[in-house]
Amino acid sequence: MPVPDSLRLELRHYMIGQKMKALRLRRSMGLLQLGQRTGLSPALLSKIENGKLVPTVPTLLRVAMVFDVPLEHFFRNEHRHHILSITRRDEWEQQREKAAAPEQGCSLTSLDLGRGERKFQTYFAEFLPAADGGSTPHLHQGFEFIHVLTGSLRLIVGGDEMLLQCGDSIYFDSSLRHAYSSVSDEKCTGLMVLAHPEWNLSERRMERLEGVHAFRRRNAMNQPPPPEQPEILQKNVSPRAKNSVQDSV
Repeated sequence: MPVPDSLRLELRHYMIGQKMKALRLRRSMGLLQLGQRTGLSPALLSKIENGKLVPTVPTLLRVAMVFDVPLEHFFRNEHRHHILSITRRDEWEQQREKAAAPEQGCSLTSLDLGRGERKFQTYFAEFLPAADGGSTPHLHQGFEFIHVLTGSLRLIVGGDEMLLQCGDSIYFDSSLRHAYSSVSDEKCTGLMVLAHPEWNLSERRMERLEGVHAFRRRNAMNQPPPPEQPEILQKNVSPRAKNSVQDSV
């Protein structure tokens, strides 16, 4: 069955043929050898690599099994707009102007406003002086990188306290309790990068849901039982239900 030109153009973004050829050359394998291992003709494999033939899923599965890669390897869209995202200066500055009041003594403005899942998040950070509240000790999974742009930053990580001057940088495990504040009466600014563990999006959602459920369970266990309120219950019981209870007694 011929493939419409519109679908063929869309499939070209996945670069299936180029990916197959790259796998083959990485193993220093010729078309004849790959044909012997997959049971496919070298001519057919050549047409796939050159984009002259759209392979079927069983055909791709045979190739994937030879190179020990998942089938989804061929269906990752490598088109430029999926792997490149530009955020202009005026875009993130508008976000900065709209930002709410700083939380935990630090105001964060995202420097990457592109769509899609990210391996890490980058922010323009403004740290308040300790006199204005500073940052309360907190922790979260992942890792954190801070580069001081202006001012001086006092940073506490675990049991260590450090002073970072303009131009200094630090990388640390953010699962350790940490807090920061500007040393002077002026704000301290910096570049902050937050990297999360290598989880996919669905796993992160499950982790958040499990955390919410665990928090609710802990609250339910720690809360004392509600006091009995017989008078309120009596008011809410209908006369018919009250008579039936008395009859049963």
